Amino acid sequence: MVIDILLVAPTDLLRVRDLALVIWQAHYTPLIGADLAAGIVADIYSMPSLYADMHERRQSYWIITTDGKDAGYASAYVQGGTLWIKKLYLLPETRGMGLGKLLIETVRNYFGVGYPQALFVAEKNQSAIDFYRSQGFSIERLEPVMMGPHQFHDYLMTRAGLPDAAGK
Repeated sequence: MVIDILLVAPTDLLRVRDLALVIWQAHYTPLIGADLAAGIVADIYSMPSLYADMHERRQSYWIITTDGKDAGYASAYVQGGTLWIKKLYLLPETRGMGLGKLLIETVRNYFGVGYPQALFVAEKNQSAIDFYRSQGFSIERLEPVMMGPHQFHDYLMTRAGLPDAAGK
């Protein structure tokens, strides 16, 4: 299997949106219902919202492919000395192949390994919680969060940065 990770340009954001349409329907419909999942995708994965993520909110996006086919995506940014992993999603058939770990490593290496990392994960999303724990993240607390106009309670999960080449 050939795995590639592409730093997304604005012209690639349609691919992110198309992945989100499939992934959110498959993964989140059982957790939050079809109507709410569809509404969130419409809000946060509209092309204007994705462009704003890149240009106004300074998020970088990556797409991971297997054998030339899009398999998932991630987005992240640095704020206040913390590397925030905003999105990390994989097609159901590609989970368990190490792709999520590769995306996290790519994000960390892009911004610098020394940054502590943080992310939010839905409190009902046990498979994601288990995955992030396997990657060294731990739950700090439960917080109310907004996704578009929708409010949820998510766990804030964090992990320490690594010493960089200078030993910091």
